[in-house]
Amino acid sequence: MPSQKRREITAKLNLITQEGGKPDKRTRDSLKRIRNAYASMLSEGMNPVEISVTDLAARANVDRKTFYNYYGGIYELDKSIAAEIGAAFRRSIEANRASASESGVPNMFFRALVDVLNSDMDFYGLLFKIRESSALSRAIMDSVCSETRRVIAEKYGFKDRKLELSADFVIAGCIEVCRRWYSSDPRPRFDEYIDILSKLCYGGLTAL
Repeated sequence: MPSQKRREITAKLNLITQEGGKPDKRTRDSLKRIRNAYASMLSEGMNPVEISVTDLAARANVDRKTFYNYYGGIYELDKSIAAEIGAAFRRSIEANRASASESGVPNMFFRALVDVLNSDMDFYGLLFKIRESSALSRAIMDSVCSETRRVIAEKYGFKDRKLELSADFVIAGCIEVCRRWYSSDPRPRFDEYIDILSKLCYGGLTAL
């Protein structure tokens, strides 16, 4: 059975990551510093098992007690960050859903990802530098794909293998396009990316 402390921490994290959760400013600032410090350390090539709470807290400019108010250890950060991004992606999808036409569902996913990315360019820039094979990258992909599968299932009624492959195909492509768009200097026009991505999703290379 989980301890009382563990239940309290889980309740706090659920409030922060759930849709509509509104933690106070001090909590938001502390969690942002912790996640940014963690992403920064991973982007430098550090292995999570090499990162201590002491070092992470120092990088985030918080004390160890603040860290343990929200996390049981370093290993919980991957799950928490992925859940936060998944929740932000879900909110962005809902905000873009009304304007999505029948031929614009992949565009909706891409726009939702870009909305999330634009909300904190520095943080997501760090995430783009992390190895795709890392536990955090996999957790983020799983979280975003989970939301994508939900929307595709509702929109098209896909199930099983068709649903899984559709979500993987669309989101893996959208994330890679976002990565390329973000790292380009100067960045291409957003509408140009939307147009090309839409054609690829619906007609493949022939459509281009």
